[in-house]
Amino acid sequence: MFDLKLLLLELGLALILARLLGYAFDRAKQPAVIGEILAGIILGPFVMGNLFGFDILSPSINSSVEAIAYIGIVLLLFLSGIETGIGELKNSGKKGLITSAFDVGIAFLFGYIVGGMMGYDFIHRIAIGNIFSATSVGITVRTLMEMDALHTNVGNLILTVAVLDDILGIVVLSVTLGKGSVEMLLLKVLIFFAIFIVILYGLYKFQKAKIKANIPRFVLTSALAFCFIFSALAMSLGLAAITGSFFAGLLLSVIPQRRRITEFLHQVGDVFFIPLFFVWVGASFDFSAIHGLGTLILYFIPMALLGKIIGCSIGAKITGFNNRDALAVGVGMMPRMEVALIVATTEMSMGIFAGAMAHQILASTILLVIISSLITPFALKLVYKPPAKESNATNA
Repeated sequence: MFDLKLLLLELGLALILARLLGYAFDRAKQPAVIGEILAGIILGPFVMGNLFGFDILSPSINSSVEAIAYIGIVLLLFLSGIETGIGELKNSGKKGLITSAFDVGIAFLFGYIVGGMMGYDFIHRIAIGNIFSATSVGITVRTLMEMDALHTNVGNLILTVAVLDDILGIVVLSVTLGKGSVEMLLLKVLIFFAIFIVILYGLYKFQKAKIKANIPRFVLTSALAFCFIFSALAMSLGLAAITGSFFAGLLLSVIPQRRRITEFLHQVGDVFFIPLFFVWVGASFDFSAIHGLGTLILYFIPMALLGKIIGCSIGAKITGFNNRDALAVGVGMMPRMEVALIVATTEMSMGIFAGAMAHQILASTILLVIISSLITPFALKLVYKPPAKESNATNA
């Protein structure tokens, strides 16, 4: 039975603790997302439940928070799509495309190999490959800014590859985990992108018509509605909801109200929905799964880090970077944060991972997020010494 009182209590405690711990980690120059995950661990059944017998955020008690948290994933990818924008893709360049292809391809292969080492079947190997393909360069960007190297050749290439990785990662996730036969899935993907192109063409035409609507907040409401409807369309075609929301964001990135929509989404998402997703990730963390992680962790984290370093370094080297700078690009692409967690939890919601395996994969992904976030700044400063006068580079 739906328990409104429990839901309100869960939401209140989750939000305030997530904000406090996120702020604490941010002040310590660490990703705020780690604090939000920690808030979920504290409020979840394996800390609050075991220590005090009070099952706040327990999946078995109240699934309403899970549903709200999933909206956070959808909004996060929608916001990512808008901020990426069609224009960014056009300007990404040949070097970024080549490096991103090697990055995603080799990282995916390393994940597939790890699944094979663990004796997993084909679909589980593919699913681990998807997790390995994810990238989040927020830590790297902050480090490059501290080094005054964000607008160097290396910094520009890292930012470009990060943009393309988001798109390639979403496409790979959709293709590899879509439901139905390969032929039918490819047909559905083609239908999805055909609809995408038609709507994009319509938006350009609509702008030229210069039709003005004077309905208060109509644009903001319409943007949210479009996000949810396009996500539902993606799901009806056998794709993930986050695929629909990301490409919905790309579509709305071409309209004049893009900045207003982005500001609105940050207010709604950052304050409420998005932190709840990461709190839920933490609450879903099963500490009993750690006991069975030995062999998995031995392969999972080193291979995940090496896949990014090798893939990006090869891509950057092929496009003309020297050995030092190519290695710096690879090291800078190591961090995994929200995207890896989104991929892992999406695969769990699709039933790809279940039971003990699901908890072990989630635990491994969380540890990968923490370790990659902590070591990247030190590793990047160790391997990369930016030229003093290199700035505003454009050849990346």
